[in-house]
Amino acid sequence: SVGPGAKYYETEWRKKPEYQGGFLLDGGVHFIAAMRQLLGQEAKMSQVAAFTAQLQPHLPPIDTINATVKLANGRSGTFSVSFGTTFSGAEYVVACQNGTVDVGFDKTIVKKGDKESSKDFPEDKNGIRQELKAWGESISQGKADPLQTPQEALADLEVLESMIKSGEADGKAIELKLQ
Repeated sequence: SVGPGAKYYETEWRKKPEYQGGFLLDGGVHFIAAMRQLLGQEAKMSQVAAFTAQLQPHLPPIDTINATVKLANGRSGTFSVSFGTTFSGAEYVVACQNGTVDVGFDKTIVKKGDKESSKDFPEDKNGIRQELKAWGESISQGKADPLQTPQEALADLEVLESMIKSGEADGKAIELKLQ
């Protein structure tokens, strides 16, 4: 749970959000960006349906999303994020035809049949260092990193805002257009 006194909570605009989604929109968009990158171009999202809640009174208007995501290829999956619970982990699990990929903040595990491989990333648990490095390289090379374009940011935001709107409409499916 993100509580009063927490590093990411103690800014005035986060304590009293004047925009849709509050802290969840501000922090959750990064989880959406990661999910979109994991799914890749072959598995673009086409619809979302979600339920939302405010579990903590200091995190208005909502702090939790539980969503189902439909892909353009007809497959589906789930996405859950909450800043209002005691759970502090973060992971993505992608089930593929021949195995799974489990991505955490500092480790990735690939399972194929009864074989397993893993890679640790202890130096940067949140990706900020790598993101800033890529941004700096794009400036020095004079061309934008394709993962850091305004269009990618807008596509990330569309997914999260659609989940919020779906939650406001009691789980109604929302079509995505910018993916």
